[in-house]
Amino acid sequence: MSASCGASSVCPAPLPPQDGFGRHVNYPKDRFDDIPPGLDRRGAHRAPRTRLAKLASWLWGLLAVVVIVAVAAVAMQVINGVVSFSPTAETEASETPAEEVPVEEVPAEVVPQLDPNVSVRVLNGTELAGVAGGTTSELTAAGWNVTETADAPTSDYETTTVSYNDASQEPAALALVQSLGGGTAVLDPNVAAAGTIVVIVGTDLAG
Repeated sequence: MSASCGASSVCPAPLPPQDGFGRHVNYPKDRFDDIPPGLDRRGAHRAPRTRLAKLASWLWGLLAVVVIVAVAAVAMQVINGVVSFSPTAETEASETPAEEVPVEEVPAEVVPQLDPNVSVRVLNGTELAGVAGGTTSELTAAGWNVTETADAPTSDYETTTVSYNDASQEPAALALVQSLGGGTAVLDPNVAAAGTIVVIVGTDLAG
């Protein structure tokens, strides 16, 4: 009987014991009923994990990482296979010959050659008298066939010109320049008729 109850009063029956969560229970009290206030945990009495369980968890994590890396590697191979060019296209591109750079052909050097069959006209292109006659004598002595000696339409030629009609006469025109000791060979069909070479003596050779 509680000391607070009077001699004539009846004390109330004691309440059943409570668990750690304030619930009344009828089973006998044990060591698991004494839970610190505010600790809302369930299953706190479970046994700690063994080393084998920890090792198993670690192995599962490692296996998951390996699987993820393998899947990523396969995915990268697939992506590269989709966006890369096919080997056939690369082979065709490599077999395409490079564009050839055109090589500039150097014309063959023309060798001067005297041609006694070509007709040579000698014209005086200066104001000095007797220039055409003197040049004709020199060319005839060198073996040329001079068919005409006259004055040029104008008398202001500073440089002696040897005009020929077509390319086949170029060797003879160059040989005439050598026989004259100067002058310039020029392809000019407007001055020289077919089969003819015209020499217009300028002041450079008139003296």
